[in-house]
Amino acid sequence: MKRRNKFDIVIMILDVVSSGANKTKIGHKAELKFNLAMAYMELLLERGMVRTNGSTYEITAKGETFAKKAK
Repeated sequence: MKRRNKFDIVIMILDVVSSGANKTKIGHKAELKFNLAMAYMELLLERGMVRTNGSTYEITAKGETFAKKAK
């Protein structure tokens, strides 16, 4: 796997949570260690790009807009 920058990782995570995902699924699908995945999730929560719904993470309208512009 090629080395990814932070931007690529954020886009990958937003893609994973677009259909709703728990912590384990995010780490697995984005191919990140659990602690690193949770650090990125905290960043995305602070920026308002994802939200939690119980134990599930979901993308927000702001996150969808960011992901579409980035692709």
